Amino acid sequence: MSTPDVTSESRPFRTWNGRDSWEFVDGVRLHAVGGEQVLLCRVNYAPGKQVPWHKHDDTEQVMCILDGEVEMTIEEDTTTLRSGDVVVVNRGLHHKLYSE
Repeated sequence: MSTPDVTSESRPFRTWNGRDSWEFVDGVRLHAVGGEQVLLCRVNYAPGKQVPWHKHDDTEQVMCILDGEVEMTIEEDTTTLRSGDVVVVNRGLHHKLYSE
């Protein structure tokens, strides 16, 4: 799975404003901003959709759950994340997500 180039900006300030989301996989829309080492994503799931197993070789991924809940598996560890939860996925770790 490819991701858009989120590191091309030369300034350290980022925004999702004016940046279109894109359909990462069926029913999952993604906004991504980041730097050389960190990827921050704002994701909206349609009910019953999932992000299949994948990994990020070059960046860590940081997620903060703003609303709803999502089941996340990182390698062999699965948990349900809810509003207010934060997860950091270290680079190179396989992970998947599912939203009822």
